[in-house]
Amino acid sequence: MTWTRGNGAEQGTNVGDSLKSAVMTSASANRAVRTVRRGVALQPVIDLIDRVDLGYEAQPRPAEASPRAVITAALALAQHTGPAVLLVPLHRDVLTADDFGLAALAQRHGVNPGELAWVVQTETDLDDCGIRRLQELRELGFLLAVDGVLSPTLERRLIADLRPDFVFLDQSVPARLHDNEVAMAGLAAAVVYVARLGGRIVARGIDTKATAAAVAELGVQYGVGPHLAHPLVVDAELAEPMDEVVPVAWFQRREVRVFRERGDTLSAPIGMTSLPRTGGPLDDRSFARFLVDAARTLQAEHDPERILEIAAERVAEVVTADRLAIFEADWERHRFRPRVLAGRGIEGFNEMEVSLNEGITGWAFGRGQPYRCADTDSHPAASTIPGTAREPESLLAIPLIAGDQRLGILDVWRDGLDAFTEEDLERCALLGFITAAAWSNAQMYGELERRALTDALTGLFNIRWWRDMGPRVMSQSLRTGTGVGILLLDLDYFKRVNDTAGHAAGDSVLRAVARAIRRVVRDSDYAVRYGGEEFLIVLTNSTVEGAMRVAQALQTAIAELRAPTPAIEQVTASIGVAVFPDHGEELDDVVTAADLAMYQAKRDGRDRIAVAPISLRELSGDDPSDDRLS
Repeated sequence: MTWTRGNGAEQGTNVGDSLKSAVMTSASANRAVRTVRRGVALQPVIDLIDRVDLGYEAQPRPAEASPRAVITAALALAQHTGPAVLLVPLHRDVLTADDFGLAALAQRHGVNPGELAWVVQTETDLDDCGIRRLQELRELGFLLAVDGVLSPTLERRLIADLRPDFVFLDQSVPARLHDNEVAMAGLAAAVVYVARLGGRIVARGIDTKATAAAVAELGVQYGVGPHLAHPLVVDAELAEPMDEVVPVAWFQRREVRVFRERGDTLSAPIGMTSLPRTGGPLDDRSFARFLVDAARTLQAEHDPERILEIAAERVAEVVTADRLAIFEADWERHRFRPRVLAGRGIEGFNEMEVSLNEGITGWAFGRGQPYRCADTDSHPAASTIPGTAREPESLLAIPLIAGDQRLGILDVWRDGLDAFTEEDLERCALLGFITAAAWSNAQMYGELERRALTDALTGLFNIRWWRDMGPRVMSQSLRTGTGVGILLLDLDYFKRVNDTAGHAAGDSVLRAVARAIRRVVRDSDYAVRYGGEEFLIVLTNSTVEGAMRVAQALQTAIAELRAPTPAIEQVTASIGVAVFPDHGEELDDVVTAADLAMYQAKRDGRDRIAVAPISLRELSGDDPSDDRLS
């Protein structure tokens, strides 16, 4: 338990306290008279598009709790809130203190820097020291947020210096949007400005459905307010009016939006295709049969890429077009991502970053209705693809919307003025409707498939995924002639954690280990919860030496985790290392070799790394299933 006295200075931490004790900090104006509980409430930050949690903002309980007490109490909950982002207020006194050590404090609590955002207020008078320390936190992998922003352009210097990952608007901003075109234009411009710097805007004061819709229409994706969720506390004695009391297990049951690192883009490829020439106009009866066939074909597909390719082909069979593009809405970056491009002169979109409210495409997307433009050059929102000449052309813009989910937009161009008819618009709109439905279903199918292959507790792949993916990894290795490193990692004395601190503490350790693994391995590697407290790490294009380096890095990262109970001084792991094809002709044989090596590490004293010998007979010894080797 962390104690604060008078000025809130941190005195020490006893890691063996219960969760309830860890969440609270104590302060006393007069220690002889009374002790005051200190803790935090967690205010969910909600995705306005699909209503899942992006993160939780720590709020002091009671309101006069010292800044350091709030930080300590929030970090004590971080092991339960991940992988959602935990947003913690950072007071100037803490930021500029001589004993500034937030990174070390977060590390002692086992917090993944990529899941922790430090929040500074706009009225904070940051000097060069404060800016430098915030930038140091950024370099260590922590996220940054600025709160209380009336207009990002007014706070241009602060936002430009910090490049915050989140910009919290002052709660008065949404209230000014009602029938105020100037305020709406200002917010739309702010969304583009912040997105260009790699940040996300969060709107405060979301108190009604209408307010949520108003800010979402202008491109704001995240919000905070009573309409979305009330603050959460895990200790009923800390609750204030409107707070909701929840158990710590509540956070692990919530679906969260995993925050993508700055600079990430959609991984889907851009499909370049040609436009088939139509065989002539279809009458109503022929078009009806065509539409039924297109719907069946699209609904049978579960691959979003193929769905969009089929949609482009079918559109070109219905209307004569010179150019065609299907864009996906990347709400995280507030950009259109081209997914299918067809026709001459369309290649320029490969290198373009188009805002969700830019050009005729952005205007039609925001409007949410199919639109026929007779002259793209004369439209007030018109813009030109770089490197192309402005020529007379017509455009059909079909927003792809399924329910309340705006997925993207279909653009169809034809040379010449007023070249499309209302019938062309209607038919493309119908195709757009069934395309959006199929695309949405494919995304949901993919999400269900992902969940079926993902361990719910740790977020890593599960054994089912490995059974499906293992043969592919082996085939790719044989095809490319590169090795595959296999690490079998088993936590030492894990049964003691469950027996002495409870299964909730054990779950927290497993999640912390999973986060440590994700920090160490490369994007091209795979991490699997193999069962219980055992983890399988698959290292592509690896050697024995490379696998050993990863194992050593994992050993260090796990040793730095906070122990959950005094019964265990430190979290440690025994790791077995093997490489395909050196240690087996089949990948399953290599996993067995790594497993035997891991048990050899346990027999040698635990908290060790053992490399499997080429001959598995060298690993003869005790039965690896012996319960004593836990």
